[in-house]
Amino acid sequence: MEKSSRTTALTVTFCGMMVALGAAFMIVGGFFGVLTYAAPLIASVCLIPVKREFGAGRAWLAWLATAILSVLVSADKEEAFFYVFFGFYPIVRTVFMRIKPRLPRILAKLAFFAAAIGAMYALLCFAVKAEQVIADLSELGTALKILFFAGLVLIMLIYDFIVKYAELTYVKRIRPKLKFLKQ
Repeated sequence: MEKSSRTTALTVTFCGMMVALGAAFMIVGGFFGVLTYAAPLIASVCLIPVKREFGAGRAWLAWLATAILSVLVSADKEEAFFYVFFGFYPIVRTVFMRIKPRLPRILAKLAFFAAAIGAMYALLCFAVKAEQVIADLSELGTALKILFFAGLVLIMLIYDFIVKYAELTYVKRIRPKLKFLKQ
């Protein structure tokens, strides 16, 4: 097999495996209500190796494939849309990391998370009309809704910390063991 064909086959195979792994996390998460927010965040970590090995373009394609599969097959639509709105974060995280002062960087991330959460729930409630999501949100009072959204933003800050260390772990511990990437 010539080098170009081998490289293409390796890229497609590796990216396909990461998409399948991410979709598997999403499917399993759809069966367990407690994983509504955890499964998409775990699935998005599968984009880290794709981005590191093959670039952001391939990572975006892997995110898109996983997002489409999630929306089509996940039993929990809130979980699927959470991946659609947040699953790409490991790809765009480098944009936030370019903001050098720490406080403006954190504020930019908070603004991003809050805007994405608001947009996701607006889409789920008004465009998709996901009855279960609407019912769940309508049961909460105003104070609990604010607390819920603040909790999601806090979770996203913790997730940002996890993505940082997941990437470091991949680079320092996992990647050296993937001999097929070095050929």
